[in-house]
Amino acid sequence: MDPFERVLPNKVQVQNIADKPVAYPAQNEMIVIAIAPVVGTVTVQSAAAVELKAGASPLSGRTRIVIRNPSVDTAVRIGGSSITTKKGYLLEPQGTLAIKQDSGTPVAIYGRSTGWEVSLEVLEA
Repeated sequence: MDPFERVLPNKVQVQNIADKPVAYPAQNEMIVIAIAPVVGTVTVQSAAAVELKAGASPLSGRTRIVIRNPSVDTAVRIGGSSITTKKGYLLEPQGTLAIKQDSGTPVAIYGRSTGWEVSLEVLEA
């Protein structure tokens, strides 16, 4: 076998790759909604943590917050107000996180980008 063929795929190998697309598992999520949901976007940057809420203030009686990172290349940290670009739950690009909360004890959830500015999609219910 020619050493060059070991490095670069031939036409048949390329076609085999094209004929076998990557199969993604089905995304089966069930969200229980007890109150009318509110949706919105929150822009986060790496400079400071930003409270994640769909409107001007968090939804009263919120039992769940769902956060989606639509970015294809920038992860976001999720947590309390003290999160940094290195500390906090890492929400990967294109990832979704659902957080259950006690409606009687409001807790602020914050987000912070690990790099570029990201507009997170937020659903509160």
